[in-house]
Amino acid sequence: MGQALEGQVALVSGGGSGIGRATVAALIAAGARVAFTDIVPSQAESALFIQADATREADAARAVKEAVAAFGRLDIVVNNVGNFGAGDHWDVPLAETPLEAWEATVRQCLTSTMLGMKHAIPALSAQGGGAIVNVASLAGIRVTPYASPAYTAAKAGAVHLSEQAAVMLARQNIRVNVVAPGLTLTPNIEATMPAETRAAIANEFHPMGRMVMPDEIAQAIVWAVSPAASGVTGLVIPVDGGWAAK
Repeated sequence: MGQALEGQVALVSGGGSGIGRATVAALIAAGARVAFTDIVPSQAESALFIQADATREADAARAVKEAVAAFGRLDIVVNNVGNFGAGDHWDVPLAETPLEAWEATVRQCLTSTMLGMKHAIPALSAQGGGAIVNVASLAGIRVTPYASPAYTAAKAGAVHLSEQAAVMLARQNIRVNVVAPGLTLTPNIEATMPAETRAAIANEFHPMGRMVMPDEIAQAIVWAVSPAASGVTGLVIPVDGGWAAK
């Protein structure tokens, strides 16, 4: 995509690893200046690191302020944080789900998305608009036994929240889209799931017969925030090896 984002400033939550890290690299390659947040200290070449917890409102607000202070503006926001919360597991049925685990996952997947948008919108509006991408999951669109009730509900909530925001913010020239990954070969998955298990699950769900790579998701995000997608808002973009079409 060349330097399609030259002169623009992006803020990515959870940019220290996996999809977030790939997104930071892809935005930089497209010409953007990038700030990213993570809970633990992290480094990415040519990017500004802001230590922050995306589930805490004070941290979400501070991340936007620090990005604007460093670069003078904000054009792009990628709300990437969203995983199982403490105590939540994919194989625990709804009737056995502890409330604390439910709330932890909702904070991770839905509250973080809301806070990221809430505090970015004024900064985007101040300069006439911008683009937001919220990273959800195919688990928020399709039923799968490999996601917890809290995770599926929170990701579905993030999808519909994004659609509502897209409609409400359209006249402010703020575009809001969703990228919904399928089964993704992140370093965490690679480290914790045996290769044969990964292959079997991907073959079950993805018509392509493989997991998608973080870089593939990052490229969809870059397109969605780029001028090439200037007329696109409220779209849910599956990056899932064909799973959404099944």
